[in-house]
Amino acid sequence: MIAAICDDNAAAAQKLKSAIACICAEKDWPLEAEVYTSPGAILRADLSKTQVVFLDIDMPQMSGLEAAAQLRQEYPELIIVFVTSYIEYAPEGYRVNAFRYLLKQRMDTELCGVMCDVQKKLAESARTFSIRTKDGIIVLPLNRILYIEGTAGREVLFHTETERGVISAAGRLSSYGEELSGKGFLKLQKSFIANMAHIMKICNYHVYMSSGEVLKASESNYKEIQTAFLRWKGLHL
Repeated sequence: MIAAICDDNAAAAQKLKSAIACICAEKDWPLEAEVYTSPGAILRADLSKTQVVFLDIDMPQMSGLEAAAQLRQEYPELIIVFVTSYIEYAPEGYRVNAFRYLLKQRMDTELCGVMCDVQKKLAESARTFSIRTKDGIIVLPLNRILYIEGTAGREVLFHTETERGVISAAGRLSSYGEELSGKGFLKLQKSFIANMAHIMKICNYHVYMSSGEVLKASESNYKEIQTAFLRWKGLHL
């Protein structure tokens, strides 16, 4: 879990971070957490890899609600948990699709439940992938993505087994590769990343896909590609 905590009270932010760390340790959940002590600081930060934000609502200069609205625009998949002493803020949170509210006065009894809900949400999200296109965000089940192709320009092509077929997205193939790391995708060469669930076989530097397409594998990394695929296949028999 990659988390960010924003509270203008540094002591309160560190206390929440420690409590989250204790729960993650007990549950054997990996955790990376950063603390920010102002809305401006978290809005300036790169949260592209952050999965969940714990936002204090009552902060000077800018409320957590206002900060959440800006974060939601830039990071539509971000899980937002509001931390507050006042439950009456709840209706406003629906505008930014808040995931949960954590009451400060009930922190000791409610944090574990909130963390379990967040973890479940992350597990569900791991099975889908959001593709950023010029027409908006398209969310696809991972198992519907066949392979991803990088082009000479700043365009990435998602070859899918959906009605959309090939979906064009802006960005670099390497960036998408990082996002899909650990999710069953294998880099074949600088231009292709394949979903191993759709690889039928790898033979003579070629990768045979379930769609009938044949992709070229890197010759210099061929042995590593074969090993990674066979290891994955052995775990998913």
